[in-house]
Amino acid sequence: MVFSSGHYRNGQLYEGLPWGSFHNKATDDLAGVSNLNEVPSGEGNTLGGKTMKVSAFLLASVCTAPLLCAQQAASPTVELKATSQKVTAAVALGSPYILSAVCDGAGNIYVRLNDDPRDDEPMERVTALPIREISAATGLVKTFRTLDAFPGEAPGREVVAKSLFATSDGRVFEVANLRGDFFVVEFGQDGSVKEKTKLIASDLRGSDFRFAVFTSGEYLLTAMTGKDQLTPFTGVFAPDGRLLKKIYEPEDEEARQRSRPYEHRSVVTGARGVDFIYSGSVAAGSDGNMYLLHGTSSPALIYVISPKGDVVRKLRVDAGDPDLVATSIRSHGSRLAIQFVSQRQRPDMTTLIRVTDLQGKPMADYRVDMAGAKEPSGAPLNLAGYDSDGFTFAPDLRDGKVYFVRAKLP
Repeated sequence: MVFSSGHYRNGQLYEGLPWGSFHNKATDDLAGVSNLNEVPSGEGNTLGGKTMKVSAFLLASVCTAPLLCAQQAASPTVELKATSQKVTAAVALGSPYILSAVCDGAGNIYVRLNDDPRDDEPMERVTALPIREISAATGLVKTFRTLDAFPGEAPGREVVAKSLFATSDGRVFEVANLRGDFFVVEFGQDGSVKEKTKLIASDLRGSDFRFAVFTSGEYLLTAMTGKDQLTPFTGVFAPDGRLLKKIYEPEDEEARQRSRPYEHRSVVTGARGVDFIYSGSVAAGSDGNMYLLHGTSSPALIYVISPKGDVVRKLRVDAGDPDLVATSIRSHGSRLAIQFVSQRQRPDMTTLIRVTDLQGKPMADYRVDMAGAKEPSGAPLNLAGYDSDGFTFAPDLRDGKVYFVRAKLP
């Protein structure tokens, strides 16, 4: 069966994916965003808490066979405020920039640090820095050194490591690229290298960006391959590294056609073609599937991928504004949390989070005030964890100190 790559918004069908477009306005206030539905107070908020009569996300989609899942109007938006808690124990990080961050089931955060973006050899120091597990209560718990799996190899030139994944029970993995070959490095509970597995796929050459481990042991990897590294690659691999299935949907081909070498966000507002993989995110669902969020302007596109490599359905989550880009997805029980941020600097520094069930049905919408908690670049912090109490964001690193950033549910 063939599926089109169109998308729905405000009850109309448009062709193509919702990529960004040129804008002349330097800033937009969220209250002025058009095409948002007004929702009366007290309706549709299944998570509890105070509701307000505010503009809610508009979520519209279409259900075509099992692959495109229908979605309904959004519930009222709940206002939250992120708060920072300083980690009292000293944590020597070596860099204030975060490349990736993810929480385990106990609330600990695993951080892959990035180097100063002005550095001429950024990946050399990134790979040399270890993954750090940080607890809000005790500070640094342990470190994980991917380079220990490749003795004698130089970081950044021969070995590049940047795709971190942690399971809910605290098992830590990272993908490393050794001169064009990809390896999964698994760590033991003491932080030492436990195992190294080579991923085998003839056309897997390029830069990896997202990686995850199924509860059944298979691996999911996304990468940009081909000429100029503009072709999306998504594959599911067996625990021994064999490629079980390569995934290439019509949306992947459209992203390839829209990608251009050396695209810059300063020119195009919203998601670039290369952001389809580059700015994606992945979460493990309680149903055993992986929920792969692609980096697109709203509506967000999520592939639901089985351990066999089948795309069992696709979810489209529309925030009602193509300036908003989905940047992170996290799961808790039978629910998903999708984070949207603006690609233009907004003075209120808000981030929008939509919670759905595993079928894409909207459960609640949250507008989180991130004032006072942001990256050194000024961008909002990415969503790192989601639990019954609320949302955890990537740590705020300021003045050599570590701050846990949380937004609690009412």
